[in-house]
Amino acid sequence: MPAATPAAFIGHGSPMNAIDDNQFTRAWRNYGHNITRGKSSHMRVPATPGNSPADTVLPKAVLVVSAHWDTRGIQVTANNAPRTIHDYSGFPPELSAVQYPAPGSPAIAQFVVNLLREFAAPEPVVSTQAWGLDHGTWSVLKHVFPEANVPVVQLSIDTSKPASWHLEVGRIIGKVREQQVLIVASGNIVHNLREINWSVDAAPHPAGVRFHDYVVQAIENGDDDALVNYAKHPDAAYAVPTPEHFLPLLYAVGDGDVFSSLSMYSVSFG
Repeated sequence: MPAATPAAFIGHGSPMNAIDDNQFTRAWRNYGHNITRGKSSHMRVPATPGNSPADTVLPKAVLVVSAHWDTRGIQVTANNAPRTIHDYSGFPPELSAVQYPAPGSPAIAQFVVNLLREFAAPEPVVSTQAWGLDHGTWSVLKHVFPEANVPVVQLSIDTSKPASWHLEVGRIIGKVREQQVLIVASGNIVHNLREINWSVDAAPHPAGVRFHDYVVQAIENGDDDALVNYAKHPDAAYAVPTPEHFLPLLYAVGDGDVFSSLSMYSVSFG
């Protein structure tokens, strides 16, 4: 039996990363390159030249937990051809021209629904075709799998639930990794748009740095309690004024070795 496909948390940052070439997007491309060649352990390992197409093994699908799909209960996309959602405003038209035409996977969607139904009851767990791929998904996958040749399924988050609930959902959906499905959680550890300093030479805010370091240490120590209780950190109100960008991290946390890259902090598990 092949090894389980890994899980990853990717700090997605600005939607402009979809069309930019920078240290973050290059790291995402390297990660995708290494996954398809069985070298998924390290986002910052440079791509190895000279691999032939025969060396490439794609995941069966990608299950994405994006900060930008918040629902009551749990929903899972079951589209055969999910649409590209441009869920933002104020960005240049070339960004909204981007399409990510990856197929969906109704079969994987149903597998995820079946995994979660008993745990989530009495809250609903349903498949839907009303959503598609939001920018938390396609702005990242456009670099990880630029040919859009891996089926993509999105899982919503219910921000009304406590962090411990999201961690447990993450543990349950980890079973899809045994089906050669890659889990990608897309958010940001520190996400406070109201406090952005647009100066070119702006230094990171000390509160954000302290909270970031606390979370990174918890991840690398395997301290799930510290992650679940993130809101008790004295700098959490600054770093996480709303939970939707932090909670995806809890879906990627799992057993196995941890490999991290401090580019908007992205981390691969397993």
